[in-house]
Amino acid sequence: MIQKTERILFASDLSTDMKEVFEHAAAFSAYSGASIIVLHVMEEASKSSEKLVRMAFGETLYQNLKNEQKTGAQNLLTGKNVDALRIRQAIAGFLTDEDKAAAPMEEGSPIEKILVTESQSIAGEIAQTAVEESCGAIVMGCKQQGLLAEAMGDNVVRKVLKRTSVPVFVVPLGKK
Repeated sequence: MIQKTERILFASDLSTDMKEVFEHAAAFSAYSGASIIVLHVMEEASKSSEKLVRMAFGETLYQNLKNEQKTGAQNLLTGKNVDALRIRQAIAGFLTDEDKAAAPMEEGSPIEKILVTESQSIAGEIAQTAVEESCGAIVMGCKQQGLLAEAMGDNVVRKVLKRTSVPVFVVPLGKK
């Protein structure tokens, strides 16, 4: 039996194409009444690459750069960035007049939480977060380039599909 979706995991790579994917997640949220958990996974560098960078730039600079990258991603997703403000305005467009009247803008947003994590396996982190956060669906984008890519799908999407039993909604990108 299909259960009502209470939470949607929106997996973002912070590219400009994600606006379109998020609009689909927001529409799904508006129709189902589900909240959205936004996830951005930063890919961890291999141990050997990390060691080379630390040796070249020093531990302090390496940690500062890593922290700046994480803070930048968090700021983009939390609205401390112009593009993020536009995304929040797009969310507001999906809310009905009754929804807007019932709740102030902060409370009217379907976004429950924003997570920025780091992992060697982006697909594994997406699948694991969907289970840990009890999400009923995952919404992701998939770039299309030619017939083979359309048939095979995006590499990360394919890996997520293999690792999860949570339904995955894939939004095709690249065709305007």
